[in-house]
Amino acid sequence: MQRLLLVTLGCFWLFMTWQLWRVEYAGQKLGAAVEISTVWDKIRRAPDDSHLQIVHAPSGQLLGELDWEPTVLTENTSRVEGQITRIDGYELAVDNGVYLLDSDQGQVLFDLELAMDAASAWQTVRIDVRKLDAESNSDLFLGASATASNQVLTLGLELQNFTNQIQMPLEDMRDPRKFSKALLALRGTGKIATVTTLFAINKLLDEANLGSQLNFNFKLPRKAHLDRLPGVRSDIKVYRVDFEPLKGWPASVYINSTGEILLMRLPQGYELRNTHYYGIARRHNP
Repeated sequence: MQRLLLVTLGCFWLFMTWQLWRVEYAGQKLGAAVEISTVWDKIRRAPDDSHLQIVHAPSGQLLGELDWEPTVLTENTSRVEGQITRIDGYELAVDNGVYLLDSDQGQVLFDLELAMDAASAWQTVRIDVRKLDAESNSDLFLGASATASNQVLTLGLELQNFTNQIQMPLEDMRDPRKFSKALLALRGTGKIATVTTLFAINKLLDEANLGSQLNFNFKLPRKAHLDRLPGVRSDIKVYRVDFEPLKGWPASVYINSTGEILLMRLPQGYELRNTHYYGIARRHNP
């Protein structure tokens, strides 16, 4: 009787899953283009967090991990308990981020938080990066935050006994030369050293034609495409979004029908893998 119940429940689950995919992808073939707004709406409304591991795919080496946490900000103005009447905004967060360095160099901790209004226009963004040595002592902290209302980027640095904070127009991030100058100011670099360093940076950008590649002028993709999730045994249909974080460096992110991030492929063989679908990667000892 118990086996029969399990089989019945399994068949029901398969039928409902098939029905969901039928509704979601009715009349659509693999490779078909999908409006990016459809996928973006699923990502920001995703009901579940994603635990992602940072893996170097060619070697299978575990390099780190993070939690991707979308949140819908709501306000209940109804007297009926639990009834949601208005969406106030959205939050996308990267929490508990860890990047593992060599065993004698420690690790890097990182967090990110993006707040948006109900129309998905960004309001605030915050990024914190902290370097820990092999004994888990903090030897570097870099923080960045910006607010849409004033379009100003605030950078903070803590390095051993040195602490500094600067502000710069957010627009200057589009220019690698201006951004480099701001980073030197943040480090407290002297005037002569700043001029010398900037000259070397400008020369490198010109000779290697990197100025157009490192312009930080990231363009959002306009379309997504239907695809299969690569690297897994099951036939899982997903949305694939292709983008270029830097010119000539293609990347892709794979999202399921509920907005959960399953895989992100980055240049040079680096991947962010959802552990629910790809399992747990392990750290190899050198």
